[in-house]
This record gives sequence, C-alpha cells and structure tokens, in this order.
Amino acid sequence: MVGRPAELAHVPAPAKPVFASGLSPESVGGPVDVVIDTVGGPVLRDALPLVRPRGRVALVGYTAGREFTVDLADFLLADVSLLPVNLMTRGKEVAADAEVLLAELRTGALTLEMERHGIEEFAEAAERLRTGEAIGKVVLDLDLG
Repeated sequence: MVGRPAELAHVPAPAKPVFASGLSPESVGGPVDVVIDTVGGPVLRDALPLVRPRGRVALVGYTAGREFTVDLADFLLADVSLLPVNLMTRGKEVAADAEVLLAELRTGALTLEMERHGIEEFAEAAERLRTGEAIGKVVLDLDLG
C-alpha cells in the first residue's frame, strides 16, 4: 500500500503501508503483488516499478497530483495492471455499505483522520495537500466570528 499513516493494527505485517517518502525496492522488500495508491501524481509513477510482473496497482485518490508521466515502453514491459477505483459511479452497488459506514460515523465506532487549519494557515494547508503530506482530510475553518 502506498499512502498516509492510518490505524493498521488489523493489517497483516506483509501488507503494511510504505509511505510516499520511503518508496524504494529496499523499503518494500522486493517486488510486491499489489500497491494501493491513495495519493497519485509522481507517487504513482514511482510505485509502478515496485510491482512484480502481472501485479496490480489500484489508484484510489490523487491528492499529490492529477497527472503522472510514465515511460510507456517500461510500463508495457513491466506488465502491471493499473486499476482506477471509482466508487462515485457505483452508488446503488455500495448504498448498503455506505449506510453502515455512516451509522458507524454517527456512533463514533468509525473515525476519520482530519487536519483542521484556520484561514491564516491556508497556504500551509494547500501545500500539505499538494505534496501529499496531509493526513486524512484537510478542513479549512472559515470561522470569522
């Protein structure tokens, strides 16, 4: 997995995440079967060579950028599947699961990582989003009163 820190006690050790700043063959222990990328951009490009032939990369988000450049010859030779994960187009398919998750949010059984920034910290918040350093969602508090 490639992404931001999170609660990972339930994830088996071989599936622990490698954070964007630590991408290298050494940091992942050699070729991996699957990468789940939640940040996109150059992080996605850098993650592709870490996947074994016929492995998969699931792209879930793009907080580090909406575009990435890849050498097509290397990508074709690597034989890695790039899979976009877009639940926004699957409303009816995920409605029941969404209801369960919303109920868990209401009761506090499920929490979401969030960074809160005041309006005076707008530039810092935007930079954290741009670089992919933000943890969870970034909220800009516009409380002017």
